[in-house]
Amino acid sequence: MSAPPRTTKPGPDQASLTRTIRRLAEATSTDAPIVSAYVDVRPETHGERPAERAELRIVRSRLRAIGDTLEPHSAAGLSFAADRERIERYLDDEGFDGVDGVAVFACQDIGLWEAVTAQVGFETSVAAGPTVDLFQLAGLLDETVAAVVAVVDTNTCRLFVTRRGSLEELPGPDEPPDEHRRHEEGGWAQARYQRHVDMQDKRFAQEAAAAIERLVRSERAQHVILAGDERAIPVLEGELSSAVRPLVDHVARIEMRAPRDEVRAEVLPMLAALEEAEGMDVADRAVAGARAGDLGVTGIDATMAALEAGQVDQLVIDDAAPIDPDLRAELVRQAALTDAGVEIVHEHPGLTPHDGVGATLRFRI
Repeated sequence: MSAPPRTTKPGPDQASLTRTIRRLAEATSTDAPIVSAYVDVRPETHGERPAERAELRIVRSRLRAIGDTLEPHSAAGLSFAADRERIERYLDDEGFDGVDGVAVFACQDIGLWEAVTAQVGFETSVAAGPTVDLFQLAGLLDETVAAVVAVVDTNTCRLFVTRRGSLEELPGPDEPPDEHRRHEEGGWAQARYQRHVDMQDKRFAQEAAAAIERLVRSERAQHVILAGDERAIPVLEGELSSAVRPLVDHVARIEMRAPRDEVRAEVLPMLAALEEAEGMDVADRAVAGARAGDLGVTGIDATMAALEAGQVDQLVIDDAAPIDPDLRAELVRQAALTDAGVEIVHEHPGLTPHDGVGATLRFRI
Protein backbone atom coordinates (compact mmCIF):
# COMPACT_ATOMS: atom_id res chain seq x y z
CA MET A 1 0.00 0.00 0.00
CA SER A 2 1.41 3.37 -0.98
CA ALA A 3 1.79 5.83 1.87
CA PRO A 4 -0.24 9.06 1.96
CA PRO A 5 1.88 12.22 1.95
CA ARG A 6 1.69 14.73 4.79
CA THR A 7 -1.14 17.02 3.72
CA THR A 8 -2.37 20.51 4.46
CA LYS A 9 -5.77 19.78 2.90
CA PRO A 10 -8.62 20.20 5.39
CA GLY A 11 -10.28 17.17 6.91
CA PRO A 12 -14.02 16.57 6.40
CA ASP A 13 -15.06 18.60 9.45
CA GLN A 14 -12.73 21.46 8.54
CA ALA A 15 -13.92 21.40 4.93
CA SER A 16 -17.57 21.55 6.00
CA LEU A 17 -16.92 24.53 8.29
CA THR A 18 -14.87 26.24 5.56
CA ARG A 19 -17.79 25.92 3.14
CA THR A 20 -20.14 27.39 5.73
CA ILE A 21 -17.82 30.35 6.32
CA ARG A 22 -17.45 30.99 2.58
CA ARG A 23 -21.23 30.88 2.11
CA LEU A 24 -21.76 33.31 4.97
CA ALA A 25 -19.03 35.62 3.68
CA GLU A 26 -20.90 35.95 0.41
CA ALA A 27 -24.10 37.13 2.16
CA THR A 28 -24.76 40.87 1.98
CA SER A 29 -27.87 42.90 2.77
CA THR A 30 -28.49 46.57 2.01
CA ASP A 31 -32.11 46.87 3.15
CA ALA A 32 -32.10 44.95 6.45
CA PRO A 33 -29.37 44.07 8.96
CA ILE A 34 -27.75 40.66 9.14
CA VAL A 35 -27.62 39.45 12.75
CA SER A 36 -24.51 37.61 13.94
CA ALA A 37 -25.03 36.13 17.41
CA TYR A 38 -22.45 34.10 19.32
CA VAL A 39 -23.57 32.50 22.58
CA ASP A 40 -21.69 30.66 25.32
CA VAL A 41 -24.16 27.97 26.44
CA ARG A 42 -21.89 26.09 28.83
CA PRO A 43 -23.68 25.38 32.13
CA GLU A 44 -20.86 26.94 34.17
CA THR A 45 -21.42 30.31 32.47
CA HIS A 46 -24.85 30.60 34.07
CA GLY A 47 -23.66 30.86 37.64
CA GLU A 48 -25.41 29.16 40.54
CA ARG A 49 -28.81 29.28 38.83
CA PRO A 50 -28.32 27.82 35.35
CA ALA A 51 -32.06 27.84 34.66
CA GLU A 52 -31.87 31.63 34.37
CA ARG A 53 -29.34 31.32 31.53
CA ALA A 54 -27.49 34.57 32.07
CA GLU A 55 -25.81 34.51 28.66
CA LEU A 56 -29.20 34.34 26.95
CA ARG A 57 -30.34 37.40 28.86
CA ILE A 58 -27.34 39.25 27.41
CA VAL A 59 -28.39 38.18 23.91
CA ARG A 60 -31.99 39.31 24.44
CA SER A 61 -30.84 42.64 25.82
CA ARG A 62 -28.54 43.25 22.87
CA LEU A 63 -31.24 42.25 20.35
CA ARG A 64 -33.69 44.62 22.04
CA ALA A 65 -31.15 47.46 21.85
CA ILE A 66 -30.57 46.85 18.13
CA GLY A 67 -34.31 46.71 17.49
CA ASP A 68 -34.80 50.06 19.20
CA THR A 69 -32.62 51.70 16.53
CA LEU A 70 -34.87 50.53 13.65
CA GLU A 71 -38.20 51.85 12.43
CA PRO A 72 -40.76 49.22 13.55
CA HIS A 73 -42.70 49.04 10.26
CA SER A 74 -39.80 49.52 7.86
CA ALA A 75 -38.39 46.67 5.79
CA ALA A 76 -35.37 46.62 8.08
CA GLY A 77 -37.49 46.68 11.23
CA LEU A 78 -39.84 43.90 10.09
CA SER A 79 -36.98 41.67 8.93
CA PHE A 80 -35.07 42.18 12.17
CA ALA A 81 -38.18 41.56 14.32
CA ALA A 82 -38.67 38.20 12.59
CA ASP A 83 -34.99 37.32 13.06
CA ARG A 84 -35.08 38.32 16.70
CA GLU A 85 -38.12 36.13 17.38
CA ARG A 86 -36.60 33.16 15.59
CA ILE A 87 -33.24 33.48 17.33
CA GLU A 88 -34.81 33.75 20.80
CA ARG A 89 -37.10 30.80 20.10
CA TYR A 90 -34.18 28.71 18.84
CA LEU A 91 -32.07 29.48 21.91
CA ASP A 92 -34.99 28.78 24.25
CA ASP A 93 -36.14 25.55 22.61
CA GLU A 94 -32.84 23.81 21.98
CA GLY A 95 -31.39 21.72 24.81
CA PHE A 96 -27.78 22.05 23.60
CA ASP A 97 -26.69 18.92 25.46
CA GLY A 98 -23.00 18.40 24.82
CA VAL A 99 -22.73 21.82 23.16
CA ASP A 100 -20.64 24.67 24.58
CA GLY A 101 -21.02 27.34 21.90
CA VAL A 102 -23.74 28.37 19.44
CA ALA A 103 -23.44 30.82 16.55
CA VAL A 104 -26.53 32.03 14.69
CA PHE A 105 -26.61 34.19 11.54
CA ALA A 106 -29.95 35.50 10.32
CA CYS A 107 -31.59 37.95 7.93
CA GLN A 108 -35.12 37.18 6.83
CA ASP A 109 -34.96 39.83 4.11
CA ILE A 110 -32.35 37.83 2.15
CA GLY A 111 -33.46 34.38 3.35
CA LEU A 112 -30.44 33.79 5.57
CA TRP A 113 -30.54 31.42 8.53
CA GLU A 114 -27.48 29.48 9.67
CA ALA A 115 -26.84 27.93 13.08
CA VAL A 116 -23.46 26.42 14.03
CA THR A 117 -22.78 24.48 17.23
CA ALA A 118 -19.40 23.68 18.75
CA GLN A 119 -17.89 21.91 21.74
CA VAL A 120 -15.98 25.07 22.66
CA GLY A 121 -17.54 28.17 24.15
CA PHE A 122 -17.88 31.37 22.14
CA GLU A 123 -17.65 34.81 23.71
CA THR A 124 -21.27 35.93 23.88
CA SER A 125 -21.86 38.84 21.48
CA VAL A 126 -24.48 40.13 19.04
CA ALA A 127 -23.76 42.31 16.01
CA ALA A 128 -25.95 43.61 13.17
CA GLY A 129 -24.80 45.04 9.87
CA PRO A 130 -24.73 44.59 6.09
CA THR A 131 -22.42 41.55 6.31
CA VAL A 132 -21.77 38.66 8.68
CA ASP A 133 -19.28 38.90 11.56
CA LEU A 134 -17.16 35.78 11.03
CA PHE A 135 -14.30 36.43 13.46
CA GLN A 136 -15.25 33.87 16.11
CA LEU A 137 -16.28 31.31 13.49
CA ALA A 138 -12.88 31.75 11.85
CA GLY A 139 -11.33 31.23 15.29
CA LEU A 140 -13.27 27.98 15.63
CA LEU A 141 -11.95 26.80 12.27
CA ASP A 142 -8.44 27.83 13.28
CA GLU A 143 -8.73 25.71 16.44
CA THR A 144 -10.27 22.74 14.63
CA VAL A 145 -7.14 20.60 14.38
CA ALA A 146 -7.55 17.48 12.26
CA ALA A 147 -6.16 14.77 14.52
CA VAL A 148 -6.43 11.05 15.19
CA VAL A 149 -6.06 9.74 18.74
CA ALA A 150 -5.33 6.06 19.36
CA VAL A 151 -5.57 4.58 22.86
CA VAL A 152 -4.08 1.09 22.68
CA ASP A 153 -3.05 -1.98 24.58
CA THR A 154 -1.96 -5.33 23.19
CA ASN A 155 -5.43 -6.40 22.01
CA THR A 156 -7.57 -3.22 21.83
CA CYS A 157 -7.24 -0.03 19.82
CA ARG A 158 -9.70 2.76 20.64
CA LEU A 159 -9.79 5.39 17.89
CA PHE A 160 -10.93 9.02 18.14
CA VAL A 161 -11.11 11.93 15.70
CA THR A 162 -11.45 15.62 16.47
CA ARG A 163 -14.81 17.32 15.93
CA ARG A 164 -14.94 21.10 16.59
CA GLY A 165 -13.46 21.02 20.05
CA SER A 166 -14.58 17.52 20.94
CA LEU A 167 -13.64 13.93 20.18
CA GLU A 168 -15.76 11.38 18.38
CA GLU A 169 -14.96 7.73 19.08
CA LEU A 170 -14.98 5.38 16.09
CA PRO A 171 -14.70 1.58 15.96
CA GLY A 172 -11.19 0.19 16.18
CA PRO A 173 -9.59 -3.28 16.23
CA ASP A 174 -10.46 -5.34 19.29
CA GLU A 175 -9.95 -8.99 20.14
CA PRO A 176 -10.01 -11.24 23.22
CA PRO A 177 -6.95 -10.88 25.48
CA ASP A 178 -6.21 -14.61 25.82
CA GLU A 179 -3.49 -14.77 23.14
CA HIS A 180 -1.70 -11.72 24.63
CA ARG A 181 -1.34 -12.81 28.26
CA ARG A 182 2.14 -13.44 29.63
CA HIS A 183 3.01 -16.08 32.24
CA GLU A 184 5.94 -16.34 34.62
CA GLU A 185 6.47 -20.10 34.88
CA GLY A 186 9.91 -20.30 33.16
CA GLY A 187 11.48 -23.10 31.13
CA TRP A 188 11.76 -23.93 27.44
CA ALA A 189 7.99 -24.27 26.93
CA GLN A 190 7.47 -20.94 28.57
CA ALA A 191 10.00 -19.24 26.29
CA ARG A 192 8.20 -20.69 23.26
CA TYR A 193 4.89 -19.46 24.62
CA GLN A 194 6.31 -15.98 25.15
CA ARG A 195 7.50 -15.91 21.54
CA HIS A 196 3.96 -16.80 20.53
CA VAL A 197 2.62 -13.91 22.64
CA ASP A 198 5.13 -11.53 21.08
CA MET A 199 4.02 -12.62 17.62
CA GLN A 200 0.38 -12.03 18.53
CA ASP A 201 1.26 -8.58 19.90
CA LYS A 202 3.05 -7.73 16.66
CA ARG A 203 0.18 -9.02 14.53
CA PHE A 204 -2.35 -6.90 16.44
CA ALA A 205 -0.06 -3.87 16.27
CA GLN A 206 -0.02 -4.26 12.49
CA GLU A 207 -3.84 -4.29 12.45
CA ALA A 208 -3.96 -1.23 14.70
CA ALA A 209 -1.40 0.62 12.55
CA ALA A 210 -3.42 -0.14 9.42
CA ALA A 211 -6.61 1.13 11.09
CA ILE A 212 -4.84 4.33 12.17
CA GLU A 213 -3.52 4.89 8.65
CA ARG A 214 -6.99 4.42 7.12
CA LEU A 215 -8.38 7.00 9.54
CA VAL A 216 -5.49 9.41 8.85
CA ARG A 217 -6.29 9.12 5.15
CA SER A 218 -10.04 9.64 5.49
CA GLU A 219 -9.70 12.51 7.97
CA ARG A 220 -6.65 14.05 6.28
CA ALA A 221 -5.24 14.19 9.81
CA GLN A 222 -2.29 16.45 10.46
CA HIS A 223 -1.54 15.04 13.92
CA VAL A 224 -1.61 11.63 15.57
CA ILE A 225 -1.57 11.13 19.34
CA LEU A 226 -0.77 7.70 20.74
CA ALA A 227 -1.72 6.73 24.27
CA GLY A 228 -2.21 3.69 26.43
CA ASP A 229 -0.22 0.66 27.51
CA GLU A 230 3.58 0.99 27.89
CA ARG A 231 4.08 -2.50 26.49
CA ALA A 232 1.92 -1.91 23.42
CA ILE A 233 3.04 1.57 22.34
CA PRO A 234 6.62 0.70 21.26
CA VAL A 235 5.36 -2.29 19.26
CA LEU A 236 2.72 -0.11 17.57
CA GLU A 237 5.22 2.66 16.78
CA GLY A 238 7.41 0.10 15.01
CA GLU A 239 4.50 -0.86 12.73
CA LEU A 240 3.41 2.65 11.71
CA SER A 241 3.99 3.55 8.08
CA SER A 242 6.56 6.10 6.98
CA ALA A 243 3.70 8.52 6.27
CA VAL A 244 1.98 8.22 9.66
CA ARG A 245 5.11 8.15 11.83
CA PRO A 246 6.05 11.83 11.23
CA LEU A 247 2.51 12.86 12.28
CA VAL A 248 2.95 11.44 15.79
CA ASP A 249 3.27 14.51 18.01
CA HIS A 250 2.66 13.12 21.49
CA VAL A 251 2.69 9.84 23.32
CA ALA A 252 0.44 10.16 26.38
CA ARG A 253 -0.48 7.99 29.36
CA ILE A 254 -4.23 7.39 29.31
CA GLU A 255 -6.05 4.50 30.92
CA MET A 256 -7.43 2.05 28.38
CA ARG A 257 -10.98 2.26 29.71
CA ALA A 258 -10.96 6.01 30.33
CA PRO A 259 -14.26 7.70 29.42
CA ARG A 260 -14.30 9.79 26.26
CA ASP A 261 -14.50 13.05 28.22
CA GLU A 262 -11.36 12.07 30.14
CA VAL A 263 -9.52 11.31 26.90
CA ARG A 264 -10.72 14.66 25.53
CA ALA A 265 -9.52 16.54 28.61
CA GLU A 266 -6.08 14.94 28.24
CA VAL A 267 -5.48 15.46 24.52
CA LEU A 268 -7.16 18.78 23.69
CA PRO A 269 -4.54 20.86 25.55
CA MET A 270 -1.87 19.07 23.50
CA LEU A 271 -3.65 19.95 20.27
CA ALA A 272 -4.22 23.54 21.42
CA ALA A 273 -0.48 23.91 22.07
CA LEU A 274 0.28 22.57 18.58
CA GLU A 275 -2.19 24.99 16.99
CA GLU A 276 -0.77 27.91 18.98
CA ALA A 277 2.76 27.08 17.82
CA GLU A 278 1.60 26.82 14.20
CA GLY A 279 -0.19 30.18 14.43
CA MET A 280 2.87 31.90 15.86
CA ASP A 281 4.96 30.40 13.06
CA VAL A 282 2.61 31.90 10.44
CA ALA A 283 2.84 35.28 12.19
CA ASP A 284 6.65 35.02 12.23
CA ARG A 285 6.67 34.34 8.50
CA ALA A 286 4.34 37.26 7.79
CA VAL A 287 6.55 39.65 9.73
CA ALA A 288 9.76 38.30 8.19
CA GLY A 289 8.28 38.48 4.70
CA ALA A 290 7.19 42.08 5.22
CA ARG A 291 10.63 43.09 6.48
CA ALA A 292 12.32 41.44 3.52
CA GLY A 293 9.90 42.90 1.00
CA ASP A 294 8.98 39.34 0.09
CA LEU A 295 5.85 37.22 0.61
CA GLY A 296 4.48 38.96 3.68
CA VAL A 297 2.69 42.15 4.74
CA THR A 298 1.88 43.74 8.10
CA GLY A 299 -0.55 46.46 9.16
CA ILE A 300 -4.24 46.89 8.43
CA ASP A 301 -3.94 48.95 5.24
CA ALA A 302 -1.34 46.75 3.55
CA THR A 303 -3.14 43.58 4.61
CA MET A 304 -6.54 44.79 3.37
CA ALA A 305 -5.00 45.79 0.04
CA ALA A 306 -3.44 42.33 -0.30
CA LEU A 307 -6.77 40.67 0.55
CA GLU A 308 -8.61 42.73 -2.06
CA ALA A 309 -5.98 41.75 -4.63
CA GLY A 310 -6.35 38.06 -3.79
CA GLN A 311 -2.71 37.83 -2.71
CA VAL A 312 -3.21 36.53 0.84
CA ASP A 313 -2.43 32.92 1.68
CA GLN A 314 -2.97 33.20 5.45
CA LEU A 315 -4.36 36.17 7.34
CA VAL A 316 -3.03 36.56 10.89
CA ILE A 317 -4.88 38.54 13.58
CA ASP A 318 -3.67 39.10 17.13
CA ASP A 319 -6.74 38.87 19.35
CA ALA A 320 -5.02 41.03 21.98
CA ALA A 321 -4.70 44.00 19.57
CA PRO A 322 -7.22 46.88 19.86
CA ILE A 323 -8.74 46.40 16.40
CA ASP A 324 -12.16 47.87 15.60
CA PRO A 325 -14.57 44.86 15.58
CA ASP A 326 -16.19 45.89 12.29
CA LEU A 327 -12.82 46.23 10.59
CA ARG A 328 -11.67 42.93 12.03
CA ALA A 329 -14.83 41.26 10.74
CA GLU A 330 -14.26 42.71 7.27
CA LEU A 331 -10.67 41.41 7.21
CA VAL A 332 -11.94 37.91 8.01
CA ARG A 333 -14.75 38.19 5.45
CA GLN A 334 -12.33 39.21 2.72
CA ALA A 335 -10.09 36.26 3.64
CA ALA A 336 -13.03 33.86 3.36
CA LEU A 337 -14.05 35.28 -0.02
CA THR A 338 -10.57 34.59 -1.42
CA ASP A 339 -10.10 31.18 0.26
CA ALA A 340 -7.31 32.52 2.46
CA GLY A 341 -6.66 30.82 5.80
CA VAL A 342 -7.12 32.70 9.06
CA GLU A 343 -4.80 32.30 12.04
CA ILE A 344 -5.69 33.82 15.42
CA VAL A 345 -2.68 34.44 17.69
CA HIS A 346 -2.27 36.07 21.07
CA GLU A 347 0.26 38.80 21.88
CA HIS A 348 2.66 38.20 19.02
CA PRO A 349 5.52 40.70 19.54
CA GLY A 350 6.18 41.18 15.83
CA LEU A 351 2.58 42.11 15.05
CA THR A 352 2.10 44.48 18.01
CA PRO A 353 3.68 47.52 16.24
CA HIS A 354 1.60 46.79 13.12
CA ASP A 355 -2.03 46.96 14.35
CA GLY A 356 -1.91 43.26 15.30
CA VAL A 357 -2.56 42.27 11.68
CA GLY A 358 -0.45 40.64 8.97
CA ALA A 359 -0.54 38.05 6.23
CA THR A 360 1.59 35.63 4.29
CA LEU A 361 1.21 36.02 0.53
CA ARG A 362 0.70 33.67 -2.38
CA PHE A 363 2.47 36.01 -4.78
CA ARG A 364 3.71 39.57 -5.10
CA ILE A 365 2.47 42.10 -7.65
